[in-house]
Formats: sequence, structure tokens, C-alpha cells
Amino acid sequence: LQAGSFQIGATAQLMNVDADGKETSGTTGSETDSSTNSASVTNTVPIASLFAEYTSDYYDITFGAEFIPASADVSDNVKTRTDVQTSVTGTATSTSTVRDFKAQAEVENYMVAYAEIPVYNSMYVRLGFAQIDVNTTETASSNGGNYGNATLDGFNYGIGVKSKPTDNTRLKFAYEITDFESLSLTSTGNSVASETNKISADLDTWALKVSFGYEF
Repeated sequence: LQAGSFQIGATAQLMNVDADGKETSGTTGSETDSSTNSASVTNTVPIASLFAEYTSDYYDITFGAEFIPASADVSDNVKTRTDVQTSVTGTATSTSTVRDFKAQAEVENYMVAYAEIPVYNSMYVRLGFAQIDVNTTETASSNGGNYGNATLDGFNYGIGVKSKPTDNTRLKFAYEITDFESLSLTSTGNSVASETNKISADLDTWALKVSFGYEF
């Protein structure tokens, strides 16, 4: 009596990364010229992943883990902004310094643990728990503050179909969505020491996927 089967394989996918966020400057201290800048960005990239699965003989439920070793930019272009700095900690006189900001972020180390449940013939639904690293890559002239990086948790779900081209090979086609928790970052190293900037954003992905695996 077989207890189930194991599969390993690779996935080619077209992934779309969507992000809606805002930056609020001067959130503490005595700054009077605080402002909020909002943006919605998207990027669609081809990307590959690796997976390992176990399929039970009972109801053909599959448990697996997937990992994307590559990174992808959140936006398809670099966002730029020009600010005028009017004060610097340790400087008594008023200043008027123009600062050019360039902002971008990338996502990497996408991992998901999932279960795939048959629903009708070769169709299945997928439910999973995901994690992803978000790295900010902003550049500011002068000392405009910098943001760190963050790891976000999310829920992965989708629908697909499976087939068996041969006794030991497996093929899957799927559409999946991953909904991540909100991103929240606070800047450090601002030119006015008592002031900080804050970023909040929502990050989601969808993907069209084709997977090829070997069963043993």
C-alpha cells in the first residue's frame, strides 16, 4: 500500500507586482512644512521558482513548498521627487537646500507553504502562507533619511489544473494571487534629528504559472 508520492520541479511564471503607498514627511518634531506623497506602482516580470511536494493517496491532497530565488522591482521605473530643505540640526540659520530623491523598492526571497485540494477532475484550489522580503533602494542628495527593509507575511490562493504527461512527470497550469500584510517603515538619519518620515504601503501579486515536476 502506497502512502503517497513526492515531486520536485520548477515553475515558469509571469508575475505582476502591485503596490499602493504613501510617504508622510515630518511626522515628529516642529516641522511646519510636512507633506504626504502618494503613489501606485506596478511591474510585470517573468520569473522562475523551485518547488517540492508530497501528494497523499487519500483524496490526492498535495502539500508543498515553493521558493523564488530571484528578485523583482516593485515599479517598472524609478520614482523621483525634489524637496527644499529649510533646516538642519546643528545649524542656527535658515537653509534653502534643494534635494533630489530617487525611490525604488525590490522584492525577493518569496517563499510559500501550501496545500492543493482537488475540486473536480483535474482542477484544484490552492491555499498557502507566504513570506517576502521588501528592500527599499531610495537615494537622497544631502542627509534626507533612509528606510530599512522589511519581511511581510501573506496569504496565497489560486486555482489550476494538473495532468500526467507520463508515469513520472507532472504538469500544472495555475492562476494565483498573494495578498500581503501592510508595509510600514520609519526613516532614520534625517537632517533634522527630531523628525522622521513614514512609509505605508499595500503589496499584492498575481501570477500565471506553468509547472513541470518529476515524481518519485
